[in-house]
Amino acid sequence: MKNRTWIWVGALVVAAVVGFAARVVAAPNSTPSGPAKLITVSGTATVSTMPDEVLVDFGVRTQAGSSADALAANSVKMQSVLEALADAGIEQKDIETVRMEVNQQKLDRGTKHEQTVYVAQNTVEVTIRDLSGSGSVIDAAVAAGADQVQDIRFQVSNPTDVHTEALQEAVRGARAKADAMAAAAGARVTGVVSIREQGNAYPRSYNESAGMLALAAPTPVVPPHEIETSVTVTVVWSLALT
Repeated sequence: MKNRTWIWVGALVVAAVVGFAARVVAAPNSTPSGPAKLITVSGTATVSTMPDEVLVDFGVRTQAGSSADALAANSVKMQSVLEALADAGIEQKDIETVRMEVNQQKLDRGTKHEQTVYVAQNTVEVTIRDLSGSGSVIDAAVAAGADQVQDIRFQVSNPTDVHTEALQEAVRGARAKADAMAAAAGARVTGVVSIREQGNAYPRSYNESAGMLALAAPTPVVPPHEIETSVTVTVVWSLALT
């Protein structure tokens, strides 16, 4: 699915620029010919991208009088879910076990009917790379025995590319501000001294509830949502007086 991208760019002058907006400052390593002339500017960019895949957790829960029986029943049930996912076009590399546990529980505690049971829980995380078919995949897993559908997250398959695009736009925004400020002060930007990213922001996933998906019965379709990636960079530029 081809992503559509919208970009917002902003920039803020860092307080390290002393005096009026484009006043130059002396660097610690000044040369005999005169101090280096620097200006520090921050640039921020936000890239909004349509998600092209969704992650869904499918769980299977079984209960028995012994842990062995609970696990055996759970294994059979989960195997049916995995086969249904394969039939729906999900590859093995897109299925990952994220939870497997057995817990002892007391039923009718404190009564003459009190008994001990064992509950086995197995959850797999599935990456669905075709949003248009996500509803069919969910239906197939539930029909095969998945009794829990949760933690649904939309995401983009190329987060590094989106992050790089936002970084480039942030630096371009910082350069535009630096050029404007330098020109107003009778100077011009001559080069880059340093660039630093503030934080490490990659596309945030967008969560949806299984209940929302079920509204689109009989085959739920995951609604699209834009995912935002925001980055801020601080750039130190060298200046020359005109």
